Amino acid sequence: MKIVQITPGAGGMYCGGCFRDNTLVKSLRDEGHEVLMVPLYLPLTLEDADQSSETPIFFGGINVFLDQTLGFFRKLPASWTAWLNRRSILKRISKHAAQTRPEDVGELTVSMLMGEDGISEKNSINSFTG
Repeated sequence: MKIVQITPGAGGMYCGGCFRDNTLVKSLRDEGHEVLMVPLYLPLTLEDADQSSETPIFFGGINVFLDQTLGFFRKLPASWTAWLNRRSILKRISKHAAQTRPEDVGELTVSMLMGEDGISEKNSINSFTG
């Protein structure tokens, strides 16, 4: 069976969901299933081996944030901004970031739900380059 597990990364914070999803993917792989674990926004912070370590970050958190908040940024070619999706950059920046408050992500959530018509459309197509 082929399975995709999509897991929002918590950056520098430890996250129960990340632990659970990482353990689930490892268990499914141990049972012989083909599982792709796709981290969203930020890398996962784990105590065990990261089951997503070979997968690029989808919707890199820095690009998503800048697309949402700076109008000119979303007009830049993806080739200029793709480097912001590197795990090393996302890990370094997320160590200094404050915790996201739910009331601050309402517009981003609506944009994501709009798919190609949303603000983050550029990111959705081009951020899965690693």
